[in-house]
Amino acid sequence: MAIGNFDGVHLGHRSLFALACRRAAESGLESAVLTFHPHPLKLLFPSRRIFLITAFKRKVDLIASSHIDNLIIAPFDHQFADLTADDFAGQVLARHLGAAIVVVGNNYTFGRNREGSVARLCELGKKYGFRVEIAPQFQLDGELVSSTKVREAIMQGEIERAARFLGRECAISGRVVHGKGRGRGIGFPTANLVSEVELYPKEGVYAVWVEHRDQRFMGVMNIGRNPTFADTGLTVEVHILDFDEDLYGLELKIIFVKRLRLEKSCSGIEELQALIAGDVAAAREILSFTLAT
Repeated sequence: MAIGNFDGVHLGHRSLFALACRRAAESGLESAVLTFHPHPLKLLFPSRRIFLITAFKRKVDLIASSHIDNLIIAPFDHQFADLTADDFAGQVLARHLGAAIVVVGNNYTFGRNREGSVARLCELGKKYGFRVEIAPQFQLDGELVSSTKVREAIMQGEIERAARFLGRECAISGRVVHGKGRGRGIGFPTANLVSEVELYPKEGVYAVWVEHRDQRFMGVMNIGRNPTFADTGLTVEVHILDFDEDLYGLELKIIFVKRLRLEKSCSGIEELQALIAGDVAAAREILSFTLAT
C-alpha cells in the first residue's frame, strides 16, 4: 500500500506506485494506493490559498492508469484528522485495511498535528504487523521531483519543465461558455473555458494543442485579464487555428506546448490584431515542428 496525497500524480508518485506494485507481486499480494479527499491542507488551513495541480477526478483517473489493483479514498474530515499516529497505524492501516507492506516517501508524516514520522511508522509497523518501506527520492536530471516543484513550474509558465516532472503533457480540460464575443469581432474567434482546475499556468499567451472529439487542432491560448479592454476578471480563452464550429457547452482539452509571451496592453484594435496574428504565426511554426518530430 502506497500512502500519500499524490497531487499532480507526477513521476515521483508513479515511482512510489511502481514500488508498491513490485512488492505486491513479489509477496503474492494485491497493490493499493491510499489517498485522501479533500486534500488535508484544504481542511486544516481553509483560509490559505492552496491551488491543487490536479482536480480530484483527474487524480483518480491518473492513479487508476498506474496498474494499481485498489484505490482507497479516505474521507478526510476533522474526526479523521484527529486520529493519533498510533490510531492511524493500528485502526486504519492494520485493522481496517489489512496492510502488509506500507510504502511511503522519506518525508511522510501522519497522525494528529503530523506527530508521526517515518521512523515512528516503522515502529508502529512492528507493533501492528506490517512492514514499512521507504521509497527512494525520485530525481530527474539530478533534480528532485516534487509536487511543490511542479506547482512552481506551472505558476511560472515553465510548461516544458512542468511536463518533464509530470511525465506527461501539461494540460487542462474545460467547458466552453459564452464570452464577450470580442475575438470574432476582430477576426480571431475564441472559445472561453470554465474548468475545475485550480492551478492555471502563469498569465500570458501559449501555443497549445486543442483536443475535440478525438481530433487535435493547433491553437493559441490566452490566460489573463485582457488589458487592452481594461477587464478585471481572469479569462481563459483559446483561438483554434483553421477551425470555425460552434463549441458552446462542449468539453475541450488544452495541451500546453510553449509560452509565447506576457499579456500586453495595445493602443487599439489594429495593434491587437497584429499582435495576435504574430502569436498565430509563432504557434503554427512551433506546433508544426512538434508534429513533425
